[in-house]
Amino acid sequence: MAATRKDDEQGKNRTMPGVWLRLDRAFDLIFSETNKSAFRHLAIRLSIFGFGLHLVLIFLARTLAHPPQVIAEAGQNYLTAISTPFNFILFYEVLTLIAALPASTTRSIANQFEIVSLIFIRDVFRDIGKAGDLMTNHRLTMETLPLFLDMWAGFLMFLLVTVFQHVAQRRTGASVTSLPSRGTLRFIAQKRLVAAGLATLLMGMAVYNLGLFAMAVGRAMITGQGTIETTTTFYNDVFTVMIFTDVLILILSLIVSGKYEMVFRNAAFVVSIILIRFALTEGYPYGAPLALVAMVFGILTLLVFNYHVRINESPFG
Repeated sequence: MAATRKDDEQGKNRTMPGVWLRLDRAFDLIFSETNKSAFRHLAIRLSIFGFGLHLVLIFLARTLAHPPQVIAEAGQNYLTAISTPFNFILFYEVLTLIAALPASTTRSIANQFEIVSLIFIRDVFRDIGKAGDLMTNHRLTMETLPLFLDMWAGFLMFLLVTVFQHVAQRRTGASVTSLPSRGTLRFIAQKRLVAAGLATLLMGMAVYNLGLFAMAVGRAMITGQGTIETTTTFYNDVFTVMIFTDVLILILSLIVSGKYEMVFRNAAFVVSIILIRFALTEGYPYGAPLALVAMVFGILTLLVFNYHVRINESPFG
């Protein structure tokens, strides 16, 4: 294993230009196993802290006669606190998506499908808090419909992600040589550069959204009025950025291969991500069905792509 990795590094050094080699090493430094492990442990600690803090705020909101606005905004349903750690988990999943960006297009798309499924599962706990009658009077009302829609949509998305990964593993492609071409190595280095820039942009977007939330909290504490918007457009913005990222990678991939089936597959994947972006901004009841349609479209595209490659590789009798 060590000898193979050493041979790959030597081949990379021989075929990759110096500037791309330095960018390649910069990506390895940013997304090293040590850094990814540190991010994972940080996400776990923040999830636990946020979960506990939210529970305390809900307890105060339920027990105080006249709780301050900041505490009252936490709500009075303990189950809504479950959605808080999911925000930190989702952020870590986005980082994982970016780290996997240079690996393969299908892996990147699968990660984006996974993230949107986690977003809908997180929304289930938010819907539980809103459907107060379901928890108190034990009867179904119109308020419970978004809860069940998000619940089953999240489950179906989990199923579709599994199907997509299964289809991706069964795909057939061109034979892989022991030493990648110069163009392939440059394309991988370009994707790593895009991933490093995307990670920097993600951190900036996170800081910006946290700043908006902190300002809203401060304003509520000073004036005692107004509402604190706990749900921001952060993940909507993430998928918007991913659309342009996927388009950029599609253009760069033409350097390696301009085959019709590859161009169509990658372009169709971009369409799937655009539909998912629309799904996140659409309200009930259109968002979940639109996201499911986007995933089904991605799976069908990959199935047709595999079939197209298979018949092209088959000899004509």
